[in-house]
Amino acid sequence: MTRPEVPLMRSTRLPALSACSIALAGLVISTAATGCAKPKGLTADERGDRLPIVHSDWRKLGYRWDWNAFPVLLIGEGPLRAEPHGDLVVFQETGGTITAIDDQVGSTIWTNKPAGDLTKFTGMDRRENTVFVSSESELFSLDAQTGELVRRNSYEKLAATDFILFGTDAVTGSASGEVMGTYMPADIKLWGHDMPGTFEHDLVAMGPIVGGVTTTGRVVCVNTQTQRQTGQNDIFKGPGAALASSDDKMFVASLDQTLYAFRAEDSRLAWKHLTPSPITEPPVFHEGVVYCSLADTGLTAFDADTGKVLWTSEDQFGRVIGLRNGRLMVFDGKYLVAVEPQRGNVLDKISLSNVHSITMDPFVDGDIYLTSREGVVAKFVAD
Repeated sequence: MTRPEVPLMRSTRLPALSACSIALAGLVISTAATGCAKPKGLTADERGDRLPIVHSDWRKLGYRWDWNAFPVLLIGEGPLRAEPHGDLVVFQETGGTITAIDDQVGSTIWTNKPAGDLTKFTGMDRRENTVFVSSESELFSLDAQTGELVRRNSYEKLAATDFILFGTDAVTGSASGEVMGTYMPADIKLWGHDMPGTFEHDLVAMGPIVGGVTTTGRVVCVNTQTQRQTGQNDIFKGPGAALASSDDKMFVASLDQTLYAFRAEDSRLAWKHLTPSPITEPPVFHEGVVYCSLADTGLTAFDADTGKVLWTSEDQFGRVIGLRNGRLMVFDGKYLVAVEPQRGNVLDKISLSNVHSITMDPFVDGDIYLTSREGVVAKFVAD
């Protein structure tokens, strides 16, 4: 189906909600007579106290603490995701409230709650001056400077994954097992490919090709330019963790105890590595190497083209989040560990507690963003 020539459609612009209006609308509030009533939850100081920061430890890894941010967190909710996007860090809590944080100083710029309390959100992204936030049924477009809603698109089927933007198309995997492309200006499904099972892990991009694996183990790759499949394949079980990709391959950690690499051009198997246990840690690709934590060999490095094992670190597990000063940064849930990328030797480690999520942006020598279980976002910069 070709893209129809239609004018850009926009919904009615709505004002972004302030933290005060959110508190008044949706929280158990105090009986303060004037101003914005405060919710009966943790104060900023109490939230911050639950994220201990040992500055000397961070210096060992080449970082220093920059700021703590305190995005809106409604009572009874927790952090859902926090992602750096240019000059903003965009935080969303499980109740759906979005907070845009100034990346330079950690202050709140705007907040908005684009849908109701029961809405399940699946992902976010940013392009230029638009922040995109996706739920199962809709894709919301927010002004990056003000948080105002400028457009909303409806999915034909419930989305089960984060979306990937290809120009004006938003590509998602549905709960019914369809890879579908939504043409945002006209708010229509442009194309779709049904697969058995459902998608529980996000799709990945390989240039113009998008790939995914369903819960039944169906592997599919679709060229978003031609809107046609490049091929299908099958494995015994679905993924046990998030997928990874290079420009021409998709890497799948499967519950069938195998790490796979599939070619984007035809979905054929490039290589596989058998293990004694289901794989539940995500692979990470960087500059020709795939890193994955395996039950029998620990953190393991593979040649991305051939699947050859380059090294193993049997006592070290976890996910590679980036490189700093030529050292891999690996988080295992309790420790942030510096690992030698040539041989896998552990060089240093620091203890971290109460961590909900941690990310590095960019991947090489980037800043680290750590989110606590109480929704405090801490930024660490190169020292």
